Amino acid sequence: MEIVISGGKVAPSTDEITTPQAAKARRIANYLPRPELLRDAVIEHNQDDNTTSLRFETAAGPIRILLPVAQGFEFHIIHDSDTGPRILGTFRGASLSVRAVAFRISEFLRTRGLK
Repeated sequence: MEIVISGGKVAPSTDEITTPQAAKARRIANYLPRPELLRDAVIEHNQDDNTTSLRFETAAGPIRILLPVAQGFEFHIIHDSDTGPRILGTFRGASLSVRAVAFRISEFLRTRGLK
């Protein structure tokens, strides 16, 4: 599932978002190694902030994996809590394959008991 945030409004994506980040998010989601992650993954395109992320609902609340905006930047793992967003971790993934990135996301969530 994909959603778009534009002008502060959230809507399901009806048009194909064609940015490089969107394409990479779709490829990462396709390689998520566990069925519950694949089933619960939501690709979020925030046009207000010009970001793309993968979002998962967990027992601790929503977790977003923010894709880097350009090569050389990091993936940020963010917990959206009642007190605001908090970065739980980061990892460099510019040189990693999308399969390796999907595995790292899965392991991060699994080892912390989030999914």
